Formats: sequence, structure tokens, C-alpha cells
Amino acid sequence: MDSNSTERGAKPRNNRNRQQSQRVVRKLPPRVANDKRNNIYITSKTDFKAQQKRCEDLLNAGAKEIFLHCMGYSITRGLNLALRLIDNSEGALSYAINTSTINLVDELHPLCDEDDITYRQRNNSALHIKIFNNNLFDIVVPKLPAQTNYTEASSKKPQKKQK
Repeated sequence: MDSNSTERGAKPRNNRNRQQSQRVVRKLPPRVANDKRNNIYITSKTDFKAQQKRCEDLLNAGAKEIFLHCMGYSITRGLNLALRLIDNSEGALSYAINTSTINLVDELHPLCDEDDITYRQRNNSALHIKIFNNNLFDIVVPKLPAQTNYTEASSKKPQKKQK
């Protein structure tokens, strides 16, 4: 009785797994959209206190808003950092959160010189946290000369008649 492994429901072998095992994967960093000074990229390698100090220094230096960008495993770290900054500000800061999916590119380097470098695309979840001052939206309307006369006239109290 000749038994065939494909008849028993086993997966057929393909050469793709063998090719990937003979390659070294080099994960490229994501592209930076715009490199402003108030963009902070959260990683799991950087010390948490150092990231917190950098954020506090930017906010104390007069920045109206900062942006925290984190991906994958560092999302929880970014959320903890944002909540710690807001808690330490005693109500002076607020936040807005956006989620997204980022396309990442990996390089697959062959172990032998016969093959070429190939590229593989994958998706990763990302979180973008905007931390801003609450008084950012306070609108200060300058007084025009015509308005000052009106306000002076309305602020005068009517005088009582003396008997």
C-alpha cells in the first residue's frame, strides 16, 4: 500500500520557506514624515525618564504642542508617558490620540552571492499623541478704538439725583 503524504492532509512542501531561511532579515526603520523639533519618537530602548525630561523641557521652553509617535511594542510606553505628563501638569495640558497603520519594508539579504537582495513589506500599528496646552484655544480679541469708547460709556454708572 503506497501512502502519499498529501493524501493525509499534510501541507505540501514549497521552496519559499527554504529561501527565506537562507536569508538574513534586516528591518529598516520607518520613514520620518517631517522632522520638526516638537516630534518625539518613543522607543523601548530609550530610558523612560529621559523621554519624560525631553518632553517636559520642550513644553517648559514654550512649545504650545508636542507630538509623541510610537509603534508596536512601544505603544504602551507612549501612552504611559502621555498620561504621566498630563498628570504632572495639574490640568494645564490636554491630549488627542490618533491611530494608524504604517507600512514597513524589510530587506532580505541572501547568505550566498548568487541571489539578489529582496524586499518584503509588512504592516505595523502606530499611535500618534498630540499633547497641547489647554490655553492654546483662548482667543484674545484686541480692542479697537471704536470699541473702547463704547465700553467706557457702558461702564459708567448712572449718577443718582441729589435732593
